[in-house]
Amino acid sequence: MGELQKGFVRTSAPLYRDVAAVLEKRIRSGAWRPGDQIPPEKQLEKEFGASRGTLRAAVSELVKHGLLYPQAGRGTFVLGPSFNSLERYFRYEGIGDEPRLSPQNEVLRTGSRKADARIAAALGVERGTDVGHVRRLRIHDGEPFLLVDSYFQPAVWARIANTDFRAYPLYDALRDDFGIYIVSADEYLRADIVKAQETRLLRVKAGSAVIRLERTAFTFEKRPVEYRRATGRADRFQYHVRLE
Repeated sequence: MGELQKGFVRTSAPLYRDVAAVLEKRIRSGAWRPGDQIPPEKQLEKEFGASRGTLRAAVSELVKHGLLYPQAGRGTFVLGPSFNSLERYFRYEGIGDEPRLSPQNEVLRTGSRKADARIAAALGVERGTDVGHVRRLRIHDGEPFLLVDSYFQPAVWARIANTDFRAYPLYDALRDDFGIYIVSADEYLRADIVKAQETRLLRVKAGSAVIRLERTAFTFEKRPVEYRRATGRADRFQYHVRLE
């Protein structure tokens, strides 16, 4: 009996659902980490004693739930968590309880800039190094709500500089177009007062409260890809968490 078979218990459900349950358990337990490629179909066929069609149905189930991602010509990979964490806390009239926005991305700037001390530390480069810089403005229904400055590690920027940065979510585009998987991040959130140069872009008054986010995003090898500074309108921001 193969390694995967050890946790395989048949139920009254269709076989592909039982196989999917075992594969999901391995993902959620950390046995398969974000960015890992799952074993090839032949190996899984042998371990489960299941047909190729059954295995493909099981994998499709996990793809549908955002746990696996098939990449043509390469195989199927384990996905990391969603990183649209800040946007989900912005609330707008007329969208009910829908937690996720699908905002318009206006690109204000793309190019390179010298890394200051904080950017350099986050991206693992020397201060003054040329890093990629993209400034975007998130807009919902004509109203700007989030200003995002992203700074990219030089080797990453050399690959993605010509990307359409209007794409949302950006990490999906990096994964799909360049095989760059963002699977973990350090993120900090704090309240602040808007800076003078931000008032026009966010359409808020001087002295208004804003929410600031800093994030460093990593590949599964723990290599930094992006350092992000985001500023959001506090009058549209609502934080909610359930503690149980």
